[in-house]
Amino acid sequence: MSRIVLVFLALSACHKKPPEVATQPVSQPVEATKPAATEVPAEVVQQMADHFAKVHFDFDSSTLSSGSMDALAANAKIMQKHPRLAVEVQGHADERGTVDYNLALGDRRAQAVRTYLMEMGVSADRVRIVSYGEERPESNGHDETAWSANRRCEFRILTREGNVTGTVAGM
Repeated sequence: MSRIVLVFLALSACHKKPPEVATQPVSQPVEATKPAATEVPAEVVQQMADHFAKVHFDFDSSTLSSGSMDALAANAKIMQKHPRLAVEVQGHADERGTVDYNLALGDRRAQAVRTYLMEMGVSADRVRIVSYGEERPESNGHDETAWSANRRCEFRILTREGNVTGTVAGM
């Protein structure tokens, strides 16, 4: 029995009282502030919007014409002048074909534009692609004139961080 008492005393002696917690108010944590990103001047965005040219394609094709390559080379020069800016290449198709086929065709067209911009020295992280297929027609007609207008790639201007800066409209 004395052994049991000794074990009990030994175990209870090892149990320590938890430390008291300070009840003084703790100061508010200081928030880390990020340095403000340099804003891209509106006139730079407008310059890109004014000078970025759409790219048009032949029926059922994602091959760039020589005129398209010239326009993309000019677009690449503008991008090289403004390294903080990036673009989203939006691929489109006319209404002929299935929805799935036209989405895939729009994607191939956007990828062709992206690849050419990269060949012209634009970094891959500055060009993202999206396909809208036939879902966003430029012209609502149902003839060759409308279809020709709808077979295109357009651009949306972004910051390199992916924030939308402006849309290249009316091109």
